[in-house]
Amino acid sequence: MKNPPSAKLPPPDAAPALYLPTCLFLSGACSLALEVVGTRLISPFYGSSIYTWSALITTTLVALAFGYAWGGRLADRHPHLTLFAKILLAAGLTVAAVPVMREAVLRASAPLGVKLGAVTAAAILVGPSLALLGSLGPVATRLTATGAADAGRRAGDAWAVSTAGSVLGAALTGFVLIPLWPASRILLAAAAALIALGAWGTWLSARRLPLGQLAAAAACVVCAVRAETRAHPLVRARGESAYGRVEVLDSGRKRYLLVNGTAQSAMDADTGRSDSKYDLSLEWMLALRPGARRALALGLGAGLLPMALERAGLTVDVFEIDPVILGAARGWFGYAPKGRVTIADARAELEAGRGGPWDMMVLDAFGAESMPAHLFTTEAFTRMREAMIPGGVLAVNMVTAVSGPEANAWRAAYKTLSRVYPNVRAFVADDPTDGLANILLFASAGPLDAPASSAPAEARAGAREMLSRELKPTAAELELVPAMTDDHAPLDALLAASAVRWRGVLQSAMSEVLVR
Repeated sequence: MKNPPSAKLPPPDAAPALYLPTCLFLSGACSLALEVVGTRLISPFYGSSIYTWSALITTTLVALAFGYAWGGRLADRHPHLTLFAKILLAAGLTVAAVPVMREAVLRASAPLGVKLGAVTAAAILVGPSLALLGSLGPVATRLTATGAADAGRRAGDAWAVSTAGSVLGAALTGFVLIPLWPASRILLAAAAALIALGAWGTWLSARRLPLGQLAAAAACVVCAVRAETRAHPLVRARGESAYGRVEVLDSGRKRYLLVNGTAQSAMDADTGRSDSKYDLSLEWMLALRPGARRALALGLGAGLLPMALERAGLTVDVFEIDPVILGAARGWFGYAPKGRVTIADARAELEAGRGGPWDMMVLDAFGAESMPAHLFTTEAFTRMREAMIPGGVLAVNMVTAVSGPEANAWRAAYKTLSRVYPNVRAFVADDPTDGLANILLFASAGPLDAPASSAPAEARAGAREMLSRELKPTAAELELVPAMTDDHAPLDALLAASAVRWRGVLQSAMSEVLVR
């Protein structure tokens, strides 16, 4: 009678109790850091729309799944600490290569379009490293498990430690490292850590000092210390914040404020005033309420519109979420407000009921080519109405397609505003570019019928042009779009096609700036 098969596994290489958990924890941190930084690698070129995030999340999940399966098979064939150390070394080297490859990959993927290009760029830049990092868990489990009796516990421990590291990596990268360091420095620091861990494993398994690996780790540290983002010569200033890359760009006689490669404001260098038609069109609000004294801007940009309103005699308070934006507005666009500037999420401030009441309000908030959905719901518009005097005017700026199915974003905003305000009007503020334009919506419980001639002198042409291009959605068109609420605000999905088109225009116009 044959003996039953043993439940015990062949003995793997022994490893100190501290080594594998330390490696799993730090590699988990590196994997999430890589995912978060990955958005910063491609968002200046492909934007920060839902497509960019989907590309990074898809790449991460596919790469990790491949790594889990591949690592398990490797572990069964080669249950040795040397294998674990080699994977760490390979992961570190591929992470170190990302800053070198980034520009070439973005240029090569551009012909694929925004959606496929973003996926391709993410897959090439971070996919290999994430697959290697994903393979470490199964190998570590195989190195610690002694048989069927403890295989489940060892696997659970490995994934728990790795996940704990991922939590730290996500929080540390998003809240601390990205605002402080360029993406290349974060990546090179992660590469140095992974290579050093691989060198440690090599020494434990072979009992020899891996001088080449230690030299590679040291080289990554040196490069990380010296790393700086190479800006395009036309870029006067650049800063990284928790919300994106902020740049000041001079081109000809204009100065632009860019967020993730998208122009948020444009200033005429000679006059120091806005060069955007939609800003001049928004000044029509002054004609609607000539007695207004206080206004609130939800979103600052370069501060050009608040300054224009203050020149007309108003005091303009601002809710701006990004302190780097405020610094750029003050340092490069001459923003010196009379009103109060609050660095906070606009919706949170409205919910808290601080400040006010205001005579008018401007919602002009963008994260690159996307708009914050939580400011476009019936609840948010209700808070805005409650924060204004009776009959106050709310102006909303959007960038979308003017007509066709892609115009459903502004139609949904129109429908949502109509649930809160009795009077709503929509206008095309400027000439469309590839079917896209600034769409301005005005809403109030009072009348919205002042003539363009009563607008401020310098804004009359913009107001007259805007009033000649009013948009009047039909009942059938409004029936097709939702009135957005906190429970259901699909603004990103409604804007997705317009965001792709807008990003394509930007890539054609300024690709050299975006890839730097």
